[in-house]
Amino acid sequence: MNSEALTRDRPLPPEIVESCVIQYQAILERYAWAILRDWSLAKDATQNGFVLLSRFGGDVTPEAIKGWLYKVVYREALRLRESQRMQPNSDLVAEPTSRYESTPLTTLIERERIELVRNQIAQLPPDQQTILRMRIVDERSFNEIAATLNIPLGTALSRMRLALEKLRKQNNEQAN
Repeated sequence: MNSEALTRDRPLPPEIVESCVIQYQAILERYAWAILRDWSLAKDATQNGFVLLSRFGGDVTPEAIKGWLYKVVYREALRLRESQRMQPNSDLVAEPTSRYESTPLTTLIERERIELVRNQIAQLPPDQQTILRMRIVDERSFNEIAATLNIPLGTALSRMRLALEKLRKQNNEQAN
């Protein structure tokens, strides 16, 4: 593939971008905030995501737009976080970003959480594990999952709902 094809704009119609902003802006800003811990930067990352969607989203299928936006906002948040670390400390910065850096204790806690979730997923029925993996790890749409497994769309959605309900119930039981 030539470099011109990689840089060529593929605009998305403005009405679709506007609809996406209305539908996803709040959740994407919260998502970016979870990465950045700074509302101003989270709003910047989200806005950058929508700008990129308007310029290059023409090739994205409608059912993949949400996932595409999450990926772009994630990358933008990481880019902004890194650029903040590169800037010299200023008296204007209320909280240093180093406060949120990983420590051995937080790393251990995160590993334990990951292991706990893996164990909980392993307790799910195989069909629910498959749907969960295809949706979250493989980032497939429910239509793609249903087609791949040769099951009705409603069945794929139901299995995902049941899996999430079981995981939520297990987490609530462990929290109590």
